[in-house]
Amino acid sequence: MLIGSFIISLTPTKYQIYTRLVVSLILFFSMIRISRKEFDNIIEQINEVLDTGAFITAVVTFMIFAINIALTFLSYTLFKQTTVNNNIISMLYSKHPYITRLIVILLLPFVEEILFKAQIFKNTKFLDNHKVIKTIIIALLFACFHCITEIVTLNYKVIISMINYILFYSITNTIYIRSNYNIMKPIAIHMLLNALSLIISL
Repeated sequence: MLIGSFIISLTPTKYQIYTRLVVSLILFFSMIRISRKEFDNIIEQINEVLDTGAFITAVVTFMIFAINIALTFLSYTLFKQTTVNNNIISMLYSKHPYITRLIVILLLPFVEEILFKAQIFKNTKFLDNHKVIKTIIIALLFACFHCITEIVTLNYKVIISMINYILFYSITNTIYIRSNYNIMKPIAIHMLLNALSLIISL
């Protein structure tokens, strides 16, 4: 993912959306291939999300969305800024809405959830008997990944945005664990949340 970000940064601005799409597609299919065992029971997983888990998925999504809105408002009120990541998405969405929707709503939720939950959380032995501590550590990593520009430039104002990402990861990872590692549940929540975020950015 870091290599992809580097390639995107080297692309002229007017072509970056297409580079992002290609990089996102490569990451998407790579993650699906690497974690194909996660989708052995894909039909059952989706049915669980749409059937018994539909209400919980909707409630959790709107709860996280409300937290997101509140913390984003607080960050903007206190520091008059949001993250570079959010600014880039808003800019791309205003110029290339259809491609941005494909990347943000469909591709990236799969990539991020598979990487940070299936691969880093589930498939590593690190702190395997201390799931709460492991969740918090990976949640911090997840937040750093989304706020890397601010962290590199030592921008302390990013702290509220980081809390936002930490809460998102912690809540969805708890659902992932309690659903017996049904990866489609956090992916569905992530997709819905990103869709709602794009809608309010209009």
